[in-house]
Amino acid sequence: MIDCRLTISSRGGDWKSDVCQRARMEMLEGGASIEYFIEGDGCRLVLLPDFAEQTRKGIVDIKMTFRPQQQTSCIIGDSALRGGFKIFCTHYKLIAGAKGVDARIEYLSGDDGEKVSVKIRATALLKDD
Repeated sequence: MIDCRLTISSRGGDWKSDVCQRARMEMLEGGASIEYFIEGDGCRLVLLPDFAEQTRKGIVDIKMTFRPQQQTSCIIGDSALRGGFKIFCTHYKLIAGAKGVDARIEYLSGDDGEKVSVKIRATALLKDD
């Protein structure tokens, strides 16, 4: 695992979220696995050429899987109590290099089909960063 700078920019109907922080990244064949914390919750983002998956473990666990042109689910909760909603990934593009990854995900969320756009970039930090 190497230190990296992670930026995640998400946009939906009438909301937006921007995250920029340090994280830990492991480069994988054609992608990366990134571990970080948001509001005390442990998160893992796996970006591979054919899919992306986000997991968040904390008070309420969340798991979202994105596969281009496929319907998947956002699962909320754990084995004791869980629910969720459908997501349909309309676009997924990943660029992976020796020093990091850049991904774009667009999906329709829930029964109302809210359009959501996510930009993710993780770049290895130099020793002085």
